[in-house]
Amino acid sequence: MNADPRSSLSDALSDRYRIERELGAGGMATVYLAQDLKHDRLVAVKVLRPELAAVIGAERFLAEIRTTANLQHPHILPLFDSGAADSFLFYVMPFIEGESLRSRLAREKQLPVGDAVRIATEVAGALDYAHRHGVIHRDIKPENILLHDGRALIADFGIALAASRAGGSRMTETGMSLGTPHYMSPEQAMGEREITARSDVYALAVVTYEMLTGDPPFTGSTAQAIVARVMTEPPRPLLPQRHTIPDQVEAAVLTALEKLPADRFASAAEFAAALNASGDAGRRGLAHRPAPASKARRAAIAAMVVLAGATGYLLARALPGGRGAALPLAFGKATKVTWEPGMEILPAISPDGRTVAFGSGTILRMGIVVRPVAGGRSIRLTDDTSGVEAHPRWSPDGTRVLYLARGGVFSAPAAGGPARAEVPAGRSGPVVTAAWAPDGKRIAYAVGDSIFLRGEDGNSRPVATIFEPSACTWSPDGAMIACTSGNVQSMTVGEIFGNRSPSSIVICRMSDGRVTHATDSLTVNQAPAWSPDGRWLHFVSGRDGPRDIYAQRIAGSGLPTGTPLRLTTGLGVHTFSLSADGRRMAYAMFSSTSNIWSLTLAPGRVAPFSDAVRLTTGNQVVENVNATRDGRWVYYDSDLGGNADVYRVQLATGIPERLTTDPSDDFAPQVSPDGREVVFHSWRAGNSRDLFVMPLDGGPVQHVTRTARQEALAAWSPDGNALAYVDFTAAGGIWIVRRTGGVWGEPVRRLDHGFWPGWSPDGRQLVFSTSVSAGSIGIVPVDSGPERIVLDAALGIQSDTPFWMPGGRELIFRARNREGRRSIYVMPAQGGAPRVVAAADSAASGARGGWAFGGDKLFLGVTEQESDVSVMEVESR
Repeated sequence: MNADPRSSLSDALSDRYRIERELGAGGMATVYLAQDLKHDRLVAVKVLRPELAAVIGAERFLAEIRTTANLQHPHILPLFDSGAADSFLFYVMPFIEGESLRSRLAREKQLPVGDAVRIATEVAGALDYAHRHGVIHRDIKPENILLHDGRALIADFGIALAASRAGGSRMTETGMSLGTPHYMSPEQAMGEREITARSDVYALAVVTYEMLTGDPPFTGSTAQAIVARVMTEPPRPLLPQRHTIPDQVEAAVLTALEKLPADRFASAAEFAAALNASGDAGRRGLAHRPAPASKARRAAIAAMVVLAGATGYLLARALPGGRGAALPLAFGKATKVTWEPGMEILPAISPDGRTVAFGSGTILRMGIVVRPVAGGRSIRLTDDTSGVEAHPRWSPDGTRVLYLARGGVFSAPAAGGPARAEVPAGRSGPVVTAAWAPDGKRIAYAVGDSIFLRGEDGNSRPVATIFEPSACTWSPDGAMIACTSGNVQSMTVGEIFGNRSPSSIVICRMSDGRVTHATDSLTVNQAPAWSPDGRWLHFVSGRDGPRDIYAQRIAGSGLPTGTPLRLTTGLGVHTFSLSADGRRMAYAMFSSTSNIWSLTLAPGRVAPFSDAVRLTTGNQVVENVNATRDGRWVYYDSDLGGNADVYRVQLATGIPERLTTDPSDDFAPQVSPDGREVVFHSWRAGNSRDLFVMPLDGGPVQHVTRTARQEALAAWSPDGNALAYVDFTAAGGIWIVRRTGGVWGEPVRRLDHGFWPGWSPDGRQLVFSTSVSAGSIGIVPVDSGPERIVLDAALGIQSDTPFWMPGGRELIFRARNREGRRSIYVMPAQGGAPRVVAAADSAASGARGGWAFGGDKLFLGVTEQESDVSVMEVESR
């Protein structure tokens, strides 16, 4: 190999990148400017030091760095590529035409307080996002914070993580340590193996300290001297060094620099909220901080602590349940606005509170209706009954109603009249949410995971990336939008409208695209609505059982403060909206129940769904159904216990057995071919779906996948040693994970699209649907080779959830035709005309829940949905 490292690297990467020059070198890697030959763009190629690469090893390093590849956040520098070439381990990021925070500090020494707080807040938002996806950075420092167009970007997510996990104790062989002494938390300096999010919070506090004062809190002539001070000395107060620093900023930084992790903020989001808190609120939240040197100041802080404690006590005594502040909404009389059979959903109340717009119809055909609250003539704004028109939103002046239809955004006069197009259908998918800004001239809307802003001139620009956004709404001052993130199916009028998967509420600042989380994503959190003064964000959540309305206090910076307050009990609301003055609330009382029915197939005849026999009973929601090959056992998920758990029922007895009791939601169980294990997906490990395998003999549950992807809908291979599953996002994607010697390996992506994979009996092929609810059917070899479409949805039959029939020569699948009628079909696996083996009696009676096939029986999830709209008098406080 060429002795010149750059020349050798150029040779190794010549098919993909042209190395231009070295940009710099650090403790673990050297970075080069390169030309991406495929995409004709400049990139930064980071190459690990040879001694580090040798200790870690290519396979392990690349496996670990995949964990960070799916981090998508406006303030995280994305990962373009990674790999091994000759002896080099490398990964590729965008080349940022800006500077690092280190460069700016070297030039300016200290930053303006506002700039320092803003940069720290942006970095905290990115860290909070990564932490909620199970990723700790471990090496936050000014060198790893890039400044691009005024925005902070965290770089090098992955090197420290991969090195620590992959290299382990062998890192000492390289003479290198993980982390930089000035920015190491005490637990990192002590060599603790388990590093938590609080360690990143500590490092960010060091960076913030340095931005404000010009130096990190601990310095020394050697690394050992710095570490000794990190371990033993308290940081110097900031105010004696710079009197313009606000009290709450100093208090927040010093709290985050506490020696014990338990004494710091629990999350980066809490640190950001404290940095941005206003005077008294910030001091009350940080009352445990050691006081600065001034005796007078110590006395003042003590007085404030006593006052805050007394005030909180009196408020708690005055409120039912002992809450620490007055509830932001008081509820009064309710008036039912709709009562027709079927679905009246997604209500929007007019700014003056006198009229409600809502979607009315079925999941296949829906239009927009406007109805006065006090009674009177209803107006059907739309008369296109061939599709779905829904998600109405009022213009600020109350004269027009915005709505989604045919993949785009339209508006119509509230009193009736011709509609006009506002935003065309997205190039990569339909518009999933849209709302007028308070000025009535701009529209925020989302396509896929991208938020756009259509300006007054009619042109659109991208603003931010949010995972599965829906139900976005503007803050009263027009500075921010709040959106539901995740479980877009719950808001999408279609087969699984009202889906109960977890979601969260996020806030996007429209000026720069900064995204922060207002809630967790461990349960349903959806349908945000701002209070008239913008100080509270109300939303629907199922965190305490039935969906109720909660309120979260929001600081002026858009960050949440305190914990959410529960405002209703047992309301069962799906979505709601508030009038401009906050005195009326329109809400949809959506209910959904589903149970499993069994239907015997008979050769030579079409079995009507009306012949099905009920297998389960109860006021429950069953979303996914699977059956053993012989049809004797059915496995399913159900929310009978309050959240989704895994159940099974034996056909012979009809008695259900609950298999999981975890407080998190468990979905889509499938039993292994030998009947000894069940795979399911769950949120029990964090904020994304992971796969778990549970032995039925009572053994420990295995955590199979641990990435930030949405792993779901797993299917066993015939030998029971592999799982095919879906990345449950808009486009889908099929992955395979294999088990060797009882240990699950790294997942491998087989397709970048597709849903509902199923193994052929010989284990060589996978059948899948191209859509989660109404797509084509494809078949792809398990290991390699092109996919082929065996049933094209464009021909009039739209399928979901295909299975292989015994013998492997035929497929069985559920589909609907152009009239919307559900049927079960069988077709040759090589392609050919499908034939109906079971059918719904009408379009309205088709089973819309999950379904399965076993023995000579079908198992159908039959769903009944009802929704009405009401208006309630409320009082904002």
